[in-house]
Amino acid sequence: MKKNQNISEQLVTEINSQVFFKEFTFSKNDFYPKDGKKELADNILVLDNLLFIIQVKERNIEEAKKSTNDWFKNKILSVAKKQIKNTSNYLKKYDIIPIINCKGQTIDVSKIQIQDINNLIIYKCDAELKEEYKNLKFYESKTNGFIHIFNITDYSNICKLLITPSELDEYLKFRIKIYSKHNDFIKHCEEEYIIAHFINSDNTDLINPTFILNMSKFDIDLSSFFINNFMEYFHHKIRITEQKKSNDYHVLITEIAKLKRYELPAFKERYLSMIDLAKKNEFSMPLRFYNIRTDCAFIFLPLSKDLAFNWEKALNNFTEVYKYKRKATKAIGVVCFKQDDFIDINWTMFKKKWEFNEELEQLVKLETDHYGNGEIFTPPRYKLKKN
Repeated sequence: MKKNQNISEQLVTEINSQVFFKEFTFSKNDFYPKDGKKELADNILVLDNLLFIIQVKERNIEEAKKSTNDWFKNKILSVAKKQIKNTSNYLKKYDIIPIINCKGQTIDVSKIQIQDINNLIIYKCDAELKEEYKNLKFYESKTNGFIHIFNITDYSNICKLLITPSELDEYLKFRIKIYSKHNDFIKHCEEEYIIAHFINSDNTDLINPTFILNMSKFDIDLSSFFINNFMEYFHHKIRITEQKKSNDYHVLITEIAKLKRYELPAFKERYLSMIDLAKKNEFSMPLRFYNIRTDCAFIFLPLSKDLAFNWEKALNNFTEVYKYKRKATKAIGVVCFKQDDFIDINWTMFKKKWEFNEELEQLVKLETDHYGNGEIFTPPRYKLKKN
């Protein structure tokens, strides 16, 4: 975190590191190319090829010389907008941009193949703004497209409801879509309506005020999918020195972070079951699932201590077979076993296009007696409590 971060910048960084893993949240964003020091936006969030550029502004009443509305016009519609534009330009211009994430790791963000960008300005203003500014939800830039504008309270509330990076990304795109279809209504409505509409329905054709009433029934159901608390310590449980020292595990948690709320229970349930079996020193056939949307297979292998000596071969074999079975482009395998008084976790990843392989074809047939063919399950986007 920057030493001179104001309270709003600190709060936004804290919020973002809860929604994203700390590995993907950046708030120390100075870098030093040959032509002199440059600074990216206050918060940079990265998830694979998806980027969030966030600029934060706070009006200090004690030091304020301009009126509230003049402050907004200058700091939000001019300065913050320019800082977002500069960040986009820097990411295109410089070949090396090393910045430090909230885990204390230095990452060269210039190497990220960015395909999608969300631009946000978040502000804190204790004094009353005129209605035009208070209701402003976007700045439409000729070079950077839609820039989302949020007061900090609305942004915080959104992130309390939408707890995964994929949800936040989906919401921002939904916000633009519904604004484009119902410009006049969205200009004047509270953010509360937009989030209520999003949670109730992803259909933007019609405005439905009753969606706000349904929010009292919204079931966050955090316990079924929230994994940040124990994934925070995943890196510490890795025992292989090379894996522990490198940032290679980022490719693993990237695929986890891509999962949406309704997809995460499949991961959490199997991951915790694997840990539990390993603690009991019990062997089990791998626990598995395949996410069609992200084209990634997940394999969880608990081993008993007497089989742990061969963990690497077992993990690679089981992971490759399941990847082949699902014709997936990516597969992540995690193995867990008891070592003295500790639980060791190691992992592998396969990433390549599916190709026919006679040996793997036969192995898939052999395992069908145990696993069957599997089934497709489509859970609801969000849950509403029953009356």
